[in-house]
Amino acid sequence: MTDARVAKRYARALFSAAKKAGIVQSVEDDLNLICAVSRSSTAFKRFLANPAAGRDVKMTLFVKTFSDRVTAMTMAFLRLLLEKSREDTIDFVRLAYADLRREDEGVIQTVVTTTIELSEMDRRRIVDKMTRSTGKTIEAQFEIDPALIGGIRIAFNNYVLDGSVKGALSRLEDKLIYDVLKQT
Repeated sequence: MTDARVAKRYARALFSAAKKAGIVQSVEDDLNLICAVSRSSTAFKRFLANPAAGRDVKMTLFVKTFSDRVTAMTMAFLRLLLEKSREDTIDFVRLAYADLRREDEGVIQTVVTTTIELSEMDRRRIVDKMTRSTGKTIEAQFEIDPALIGGIRIAFNNYVLDGSVKGALSRLEDKLIYDVLKQT
């Protein structure tokens, strides 16, 4: 079983427990904190990945580092991951947990890519228009990619709305190639 599949199972169980306790967002914040510490400290990440370090030593580190910063449910979850030797899946669990929270709240995560930085008003307009057209709450992440040449590209779920110049040129190229091949 792949790490992502295992992580989804753990995330589902954690999400269910957090929802019953009414602390869904707190647990997500905890997971984000733990993963941020892991990403920012190569020594911490290396220590967790070290099979020679025992579970008790790792748990002591988790308790010292996070016990006063995360919920009791998150600490219990970390203990479970360590007992099952699944501490390497924490980032996958964080991603799967966030997806479950979004699905439960009817939120769609989007990535809006433009060639320039958008003003706050333009960002709000894009989010408002997507909210009206989908009927769901939008969590937008804004990125800049000068390679688009101009326009905008919005990606969400399995859809990409490509209104960029680069996208238009690519579609034009595909059409020209199709027309040339069709004539022969």
